[in-house]
Amino acid sequence: MKARLNRSLVWLLVVGCTGAPPSPDQSPRVRHILEDDRYEWVALETEDVRVYYPVGSYAETQRNVLLERAEEARATVLERLSGTEYQSLLHLFYVDSREDMANLTGNPVTGYSYFRDHAVVIVFNESWRAFERHELAHAITLGTWETPAGPAVVEGLATYADGECGGYENGRIVRTILDGGALISLQSLTEDFRGQDDLIAYLQAASIIEFMVHRMGPDSLSHLWDQGLQASPALLGTSALSFRAEFEDWLAAAYNPVPATAWEAIRSDGCGIDARRGNQ
Repeated sequence: MKARLNRSLVWLLVVGCTGAPPSPDQSPRVRHILEDDRYEWVALETEDVRVYYPVGSYAETQRNVLLERAEEARATVLERLSGTEYQSLLHLFYVDSREDMANLTGNPVTGYSYFRDHAVVIVFNESWRAFERHELAHAITLGTWETPAGPAVVEGLATYADGECGGYENGRIVRTILDGGALISLQSLTEDFRGQDDLIAYLQAASIIEFMVHRMGPDSLSHLWDQGLQASPALLGTSALSFRAEFEDWLAAAYNPVPATAWEAIRSDGCGIDARRGNQ
């Protein structure tokens, strides 16, 4: 990793001044965030990523690993997207809370992607892990691929690229959901994705994508992106009923469920927590 830390800090001091000219790799959205006078930003960068954190934030206490986290996330996403290339510099803003997210994006969520700006904003604190992989997957896919076939594949692919929930593999959580009889039908998942329980919907969509990669290889990703998760049975040459049975059989064989206490914690507080707490 080639981190140009001194150069990035000088760059920040320049653009942080009132009336300073924008950097050529800095979109209006990125500049707008940097100019929010509620925050004093520090920036660090490599050739591929530039990370920002506010002075006094939790991320500042983790500044020595932020570039490593961002680079690892970018590399993992590109690997899981099967050779997708991405040449633009990625901007990652780390903030403490949903309140900060509301201030900067207008949405009190834990992660937000501005794919046209090659930028993401993410919550990171001592009790909530940053979703770099999920948000970078949005930035990369929506920024470089054709128009997607619906939200199920958009969120499913980002959750698949992220790979974990509450400290466990996604598949273990979905196996737990399967054992509880709470999986969503493929029709409901694809036709009314936003109307479903979002924790289950995101994770189940991710597991369907993982299953399709297992069965068809990484080429399945582009087919699903173009045609939607609803095309999964046809891509495998089977019926919707048979597809569900095959998916559930694979899930049961590939993953063990998580402990009940871990599932309860994730159900209550979300995937950003560490629900392992010494469990296996």
